[in-house]
Amino acid sequence: MARSETVINVFVASPGDVNEERSALEAIITELNRTWSKNLNLRLDLVKWETNIHPNFGAYPQDVINQQLNDEYDVFIALFWSKVGTPTNIADSGTIEEFERAYKKYKNDPNSVDIMVYFKDQAISPSQMNLEQLQKIQSLKEKMGEKGGLYWMFDNTEDFENLLRGHLSRVAQSWSKKLQITEKVEQVNHHQLSDNIIDESDDYGLFDYIDIYEDRISDITSALELMSDATVKIGTQFSRRTAEISKFNSANSNNPKEARKIIKLTSDDLTRYSEIINSQVSILSPSRIEAFDALSKSISISIELSKDEDELKELKESLFEMLKSTGNTESSLLCFRESVVNLPRLNLQINKAKRLVTLSLDRVLDETRKMMQSANDVLETIQNIEDEKYNKAI
Repeated sequence: MARSETVINVFVASPGDVNEERSALEAIITELNRTWSKNLNLRLDLVKWETNIHPNFGAYPQDVINQQLNDEYDVFIALFWSKVGTPTNIADSGTIEEFERAYKKYKNDPNSVDIMVYFKDQAISPSQMNLEQLQKIQSLKEKMGEKGGLYWMFDNTEDFENLLRGHLSRVAQSWSKKLQITEKVEQVNHHQLSDNIIDESDDYGLFDYIDIYEDRISDITSALELMSDATVKIGTQFSRRTAEISKFNSANSNNPKEARKIIKLTSDDLTRYSEIINSQVSILSPSRIEAFDALSKSISISIELSKDEDELKELKESLFEMLKSTGNTESSLLCFRESVVNLPRLNLQINKAKRLVTLSLDRVLDETRKMMQSANDVLETIQNIEDEKYNKAI
């Protein structure tokens, strides 16, 4: 069935010392859009000066960028590391000027933009050090707090990728809810103008239900793929950090500061992973219910219309494929759950993260089992139909 898609513009602002993170941001948005474009009916579109700005003239160079952007973005992401950037006519740097414009937009309408600011906390080589720039970075952090902002720190590009997956998942969910509320208000207004409200689903036919089923199965598949990818990525990172933690899990440990840092990073990774899993479970459950409801109705209509066996055969093949995909995801989730459970109980932070991930995995495992049960129930129904046709034929 035809579906509409809302584009959410994401503008990234930064000096030139975080190019790796800018590239990672683009890759992550491309990766996660595979799911959001289908499940949430929205797509994040990355806006950056390299691709969205053309040469022109203004009061000063940054003014050219400001005019062309015209603050037409929904999410503003700022990245900093060793410097704030080159001064403009009115601010300490172009990035800071862009942040101030985004903040002004937020103050005018808090619902118009999400502002996400990140600082890289990685060692800076002596050749890159600029004390004046570092002082401006520190001043910027202080001003963020004064404005009521919460910024985030990350150690390296890999850490930033994990952070961003979780944060952008929440942003996508938030915008989806805003759009749903707007749509509901519009529907209510439309119904109030109409004397006779007709439920369109009353007129659905066989092909409508098939379209609904296929759309929801596509949503389910995308969500399973995203969770599987996230599990593989955190699994690799988790194995490395678990090995590091084991070095400190003894009375001989003589570097408690380094141990606490590794534990914090591991806890943060697990918490972000839990957020990703929870966001996909919220998609899986309604998609499963709607998919199999539409499927059962399409099968009923097929029986009434005496449709041929080829369609049932194709349906069986798609269900077997879904069972295989769901089973593979379940196996990887169970394996990772066991690894998390076996992580040593070192402190409150890691124990809390372990509990969050375990609960999240239990939710999705319960959902995958329900999905496989629903698929098996339908396969049994199809088998009964085929048996009945065979018995009639002989």
